[in-house]
Amino acid sequence: MFVALLVVTIATLLATEMWFRNSLDIARQYNSRSVYQARYYSKGMLLWARDILRQDYEHEAGFDSRSEAWNQPIAGIELPDAMLSGKLVDFDGKFNLNNLVIKGQVNDLSVGYFKRVLLNLEMDVTLADKIIDWLDADQVPSPQGAEDSVYLSKNPSYRSAGQPFAHISELRLIEGIDSRTYQRLKAYVTVLPVQGTQPTTMNVNTMSTLLLKSLDSAIRTKDALALYSEGSANNKTLREFFKQPAIVYLGLNNEAKQLDKLISTKSNWFQARVDVRMDESLFTQYAMLYRPNSLASIKQLSDTPFIP
Repeated sequence: MFVALLVVTIATLLATEMWFRNSLDIARQYNSRSVYQARYYSKGMLLWARDILRQDYEHEAGFDSRSEAWNQPIAGIELPDAMLSGKLVDFDGKFNLNNLVIKGQVNDLSVGYFKRVLLNLEMDVTLADKIIDWLDADQVPSPQGAEDSVYLSKNPSYRSAGQPFAHISELRLIEGIDSRTYQRLKAYVTVLPVQGTQPTTMNVNTMSTLLLKSLDSAIRTKDALALYSEGSANNKTLREFFKQPAIVYLGLNNEAKQLDKLISTKSNWFQARVDVRMDESLFTQYAMLYRPNSLASIKQLSDTPFIP
């Protein structure tokens, strides 16, 4: 009797293990198929994003604004086994931190602008020196900066990057930037590759009020609000922008101020977000797109946003 009971118990355990393994294999196969299918749909949505940017460029290559088709999200595309959504956001409405040091050289124009941003945010202006030291390759600290000697004394220790930012989250490693400072600052800055020796430009049609105010210390909050125009700014050229009543009264000499090296009326860099919902699962992918002409290219893919 005992032997028979033992045999039945062993058989039950073996059957249970076989069922569990079989169920696990089926679940793995289903998950793999779902992930593959989701990535397939994501590639299709990225083709949509590139096509939207192509059409926008061919329609009006000289400027971009929030009123254009690229800024209109697509939501709720129904397929037999999935629901697709997509959204484009331009990077050029923010300040590129990699502009501070270009090809190993500190860009004074970008540094001056960034310091005005920090002042308008009521933040410590010496953060600019610390970020410059994080980016440059030498170990000579700026007046209020921080090089490896500061970071190696931390626990755990690490070194400064000595190269351009790859992701905005690197800011959290820099001396003087705590979680609260990071959360506040990241709304106004981004990190992009710098093409050549000139800074990437910010689009005056998509910049925030604070970034517009930071263009010159003489610009008042009410002037910046007028330039922002409740998010509907639609300047086709910089000449048109500098003729706005909110800024023309300042008598700014565009060439003397060299603002045209910091700003433009178009966007070249975009983030595409793609959401694929299948059953109870949500697959999200982000892409960094560069559009110097009608053909937008994918520079980087990520499972986390480039623009927080």
